[in-house]
Amino acid sequence: MRFRLKSNDHTVSAPIPVTESIDYLIKIVQQLSATHDLPGVMKLVCHSACTLTGCRRAAFLLLGGESCHCATDQSVPVLCRRMCSSIDTLVGELVLKERQPILISNMENDSRIPSKLSKNTFLKSLAMLPIRPQDPIGIIGCYWTEPHSPTREQMRVLQALADTAAISIDNIRYRQDIAKKARELEKAMDGTLLAIARIVEQKDPYTSGHQQRVSRLAYDIAREMGWKEERCEVLRRAALVHDIGKIGIPGDLLTKPSQLTPLEKELIQTHAEIGYQIVKDISFFVPLAEIIRQHHERLDGSGYPRGLKSDEMLPEAKVLAVADVFEAMTSHRPYRPALSPSIAFDELLKNRGTCYDSLAVDTLFSMITEKKYQIPE
Repeated sequence: MRFRLKSNDHTVSAPIPVTESIDYLIKIVQQLSATHDLPGVMKLVCHSACTLTGCRRAAFLLLGGESCHCATDQSVPVLCRRMCSSIDTLVGELVLKERQPILISNMENDSRIPSKLSKNTFLKSLAMLPIRPQDPIGIIGCYWTEPHSPTREQMRVLQALADTAAISIDNIRYRQDIAKKARELEKAMDGTLLAIARIVEQKDPYTSGHQQRVSRLAYDIAREMGWKEERCEVLRRAALVHDIGKIGIPGDLLTKPSQLTPLEKELIQTHAEIGYQIVKDISFFVPLAEIIRQHHERLDGSGYPRGLKSDEMLPEAKVLAVADVFEAMTSHRPYRPALSPSIAFDELLKNRGTCYDSLAVDTLFSMITEKKYQIPE
């Protein structure tokens, strides 16, 4: 059994009257329900235990070696605090084993407390009770400086405090477990997206890395524009597979070393709609599908596949379009060498506000020319 303590000084006052303890406890229950971290719950419970009982020290210990809290009066010497930590563990093990409270009105006369511990602390009595008696997860302990037995009402209030703490801890751990599973799902999703991106690149080796670079660039533009992290992540994932529709395009067209004919261009342009059709029915792709579909749309309606105009386009698709054009122009293609960033900017600035979103273009321009942003490689 492992406990670890975190200590905080506590100003002792007389216990609140029993008639007021229920109202006080209701307020604490409300505060616990709004507390979403374990240290916050432990701190609140310890200081509440001191307030309810007038004890000089309160300890909140959990099983499993998790960091725990201890509220101690400033007048309690450091050596005494260390001895109490040993008593916490010793008596805490008995409480957890017996699953019921233990009251010791005089520690010097109790055989359960070794004399070397009881004589080195001026705290004389204690009350310790399990958190969730039927399936204990820890203990709450209170210490007094004189032989003392808490009243039955005080013990009932302390047990109610412990029960409420148990619910708060369960809720916190549940939220942590959900968050962990969500992170695992996101990691699995990213792995799937990366695998899809690599499949596309196997068919079109000249654009190897294009989707990953566009993904990074689009994400960075969005962050610079002040978007929230969750929204930036949606854009990053959509950009990572924005050319998935090229799976449905003949490979010899994708790698053709000369300019395409109008008919060949029309065929390649179908990749945006094909990409949408591929992913639209996959649940975790749903928010990405429409962004993929729109990444070749233009503000003035000259894009494809549906000729959408500015107010019909998703903001994510507008940012993706800027990142895609810039990266494509500055990368090597089978029919031309890579162009310089200045030429790419000429294209974007010339069509800023007509084809391409002004804020996204201005943001990218500022990132590279003023903030020395490193273009993804």
